[in-house]
Amino acid sequence: MNINSHVLEIIQGVIGKYCETQNRTFSITLINKLHCNYVCLQIPPEQMIAQCEEFLIPALASVKESFLLTLEANIQGVSFNCQIDDSEQVNTFDFHGLLATKESVSLALDISQNVDVLTDCEALLKSCLKMSANTHDRFGLNFKLFNSNFRESVQLEDLRHLSGDALTDRLNSDSLNTHIKLCTINDISELSQDHKLSKKILGWPFFDTDLITILATLHTQTRLSILVADDSLPSQIATKVMLEMLGCLVTCAENGASALTLAQNESFDLLLLDERMPGMFGSDVAQQLVSQNTPNNNTPKVILTGLTGDEQIAELFEKGITHYLQKPVTKAVLEKFIKPWQLAS
Repeated sequence: MNINSHVLEIIQGVIGKYCETQNRTFSITLINKLHCNYVCLQIPPEQMIAQCEEFLIPALASVKESFLLTLEANIQGVSFNCQIDDSEQVNTFDFHGLLATKESVSLALDISQNVDVLTDCEALLKSCLKMSANTHDRFGLNFKLFNSNFRESVQLEDLRHLSGDALTDRLNSDSLNTHIKLCTINDISELSQDHKLSKKILGWPFFDTDLITILATLHTQTRLSILVADDSLPSQIATKVMLEMLGCLVTCAENGASALTLAQNESFDLLLLDERMPGMFGSDVAQQLVSQNTPNNNTPKVILTGLTGDEQIAELFEKGITHYLQKPVTKAVLEKFIKPWQLAS
């Protein structure tokens, strides 16, 4: 039985469900003073949800304009502290359980830019306006509404009023690739099942640490997404570990057929394909992808092989391979090889 509860996800889910089912829109600020994105308590999720609802829903029902929830650690677990509207009264609820955290976020980012909230549904802006008062001193973040896209700032576009195909079309719009997109928790859940999420989608209601993580990705080098296909598990693991040490996001396939299925449905920055795999060689995968309409038609297709003959290598390129690396490959070779794509991203 699963006895672990992801505290932040459950809080966001309870608040998001309440606001959606009750058709409520007000300012919500969630501050996570644990300074981590992953906060897990050894409590069954059903129990955690029930206790969250018992504490949060009556408080949310009494809100007129704003709701502030702060999450802090205590000796026995986690404390919820909430303030409603302009009241100075703080209501506290303690959850007891073994606390596990990981994925810490830097709270000392040098962010000189404002965060501008874009929306064509002005009523939704209310849920972000008061965030500024609670985050500016800690993170230097400001929220404001404007009509022009030509600003030197981080842009957060509020898409909570969209759903279905309209939301998907907006998320896929090339003109909005530089924006942070704000979607509801339910939309995030549905989109994640279809693998349509990017690093720049924020689930509402969101914690300040969620936003900081996204802002951090905007200020650092983009991680390359690489598919590694190799039927030799030791070789596959070694390549994966080396690429991850170089800052890449790695997906693995154990044979050519699995690699083809993944590459037919998910976009990658690079495909690293072992040549001699049972059933389907790496060059066969490349040939199939070139002949089909897939997200990786033009993705660089790198063959990993011990073949060294000029004629043999030429045949690989004729089938759709674009680059060649001789096995065994080293970290130094991989680092030099992927650097142009890292710089380009």
